Amino acid sequence: MNWIIRCLCVFFLFLVSFFSVAEENTGALFSAATMGRLEGVNSILSRGFDVNSQTAAGRTALMGAAFFGNEQIVKSLLAHGADVNLADARGVTAMMDAVMFAHRDIVELLITVGADINAKDKNGLSILEKAKKVGDKSVIDLLTAAGAMDQEKQEATQ
Repeated sequence: MNWIIRCLCVFFLFLVSFFSVAEENTGALFSAATMGRLEGVNSILSRGFDVNSQTAAGRTALMGAAFFGNEQIVKSLLAHGADVNLADARGVTAMMDAVMFAHRDIVELLITVGADINAKDKNGLSILEKAKKVGDKSVIDLLTAAGAMDQEKQEATQ
């Protein structure tokens, strides 16, 4: 009986340490991506860490890099298989982050790799509507040329 309890304790400790390391790596990857530390991102990913890991709020390294305009890190994450269409707990995608700060080159890159240009957040705002709120004409034109629609057009086509 004692050996069963010991085995269960060891197994429990293993699980706790495993999930602690996973959370630590998620935080490290997200931090490196948002802070523009390309070597740190590549180092973490070279150890086989999941490029699509999410923080407690559902944020990914790709979202963080897009938010802060770290184009080289966005490229690296995409090369490592980052899912361009993952959304966080609020329904925000990497494309939405890039649009909100008018990071035109990242918006263009994300379009090229297949980002959903008509995604909506949990408040029902489309990417094009977000771009119009920001007011950067070059981003609006880029999205429109790629086929992005505002909410009215999306509803009319359904």
